[in-house]
Amino acid sequence: MPPTTVWRPGPGEPQAEIKQTATAFIETAGTWIGAVGAAATLRSKGVGPDVAATATALEAPDAVSSTVRVIYPQYGGVTADRAAVMVLFEQQLQTAQGATTIRQMALDVRLTQVAGGSWQAEEIRPLTSLGSSVPLSEAAQAVLAEPRLELSAPARLDVSSGRMDDRLLRVLLGLAENWVLTVQVMHTGHIQTVYPTERVSNHAVGRAVDIRAVDRQPVIDPATSREMLIELAARAGELGATEVGAPFDLNGDRSGFFTDVVHQDHLHVGITPGKQPATR
Repeated sequence: MPPTTVWRPGPGEPQAEIKQTATAFIETAGTWIGAVGAAATLRSKGVGPDVAATATALEAPDAVSSTVRVIYPQYGGVTADRAAVMVLFEQQLQTAQGATTIRQMALDVRLTQVAGGSWQAEEIRPLTSLGSSVPLSEAAQAVLAEPRLELSAPARLDVSSGRMDDRLLRVLLGLAENWVLTVQVMHTGHIQTVYPTERVSNHAVGRAVDIRAVDRQPVIDPATSREMLIELAARAGELGATEVGAPFDLNGDRSGFFTDVVHQDHLHVGITPGKQPATR
C-alpha cells in the first residue's frame, strides 16, 4: 500500500501509488512545528539520514512551523522500477513573531521500487536555475502579463529571468488566444534530462513548458475533452513547436508529436532549433 498522503489521485492517474509516495515524502518533510526542520522531521519518521539530507529546499531557518499543500505531482519519468515525480506545492511558514509567509515550489523527487513491489523516495534532486537575470523581451513581458497563462511560481520565476526562449513564449501566447493554460513547470523544478537517459532536456535550456490543465480542466482527467486537447496540440505545432507530448500521438511514427505513460498527465510543448515544427 502507498503511504498515507493528503493528496488524492483523481480519475485517470496511471500507477497512482508512485505519485502518492512522492507527495507523502514532500508532505512529511514540509510538516513540522518547533523549528525542527525538514531533514530532522524525515529522520524522525524513519527516513535514512542521506535521503533526509536531500530535503534542504524545504528548510526555513527562521520558521517555527511549516505546513505543505500539494497542488499537483506530475510525472518526469517512469521505468519498471524507478521514477521521477515533479511535485508542485505550497509551503506555509510561520516565524516566532507570528509572521506567515507562503512560498510555492516544484521539486524533482526520485523513487525506486523495493522488495514487495512498494515504492520509496530516494532523494530530492537539487534545484537548478537558468542563470542570472537578463532584460525581459517583449514576449516575456507579454507572457507575464497574460491572465490566460496561469503560471506556477517556479514557471513565473523562469520567465522573469529573461532566459526562456522567445520562440516558446510566442507559442504560449498564441495558444492563450484560444485557451486558458495552467502551467506546471518550465525549467525550475523540472528534471533536467530526458528520463532515464542523460540526454539534456529542452526544459534544461529554457525551451519547453509543461501544461497540466487546459481551460482549467486537468489533462489527466478522462472527462476533459479529448477533441480540445487534440486541437491545442495541433495548434502548438502550427505555431512552431517541434515537439508536443500528450496523452495521444497525432502523427504515428513521424517525429514531432509523441505519447507515453509520462505524458498522460500533461502537455509538453518544446522547441529544438533546426527541427521542423510538429505536423499531423
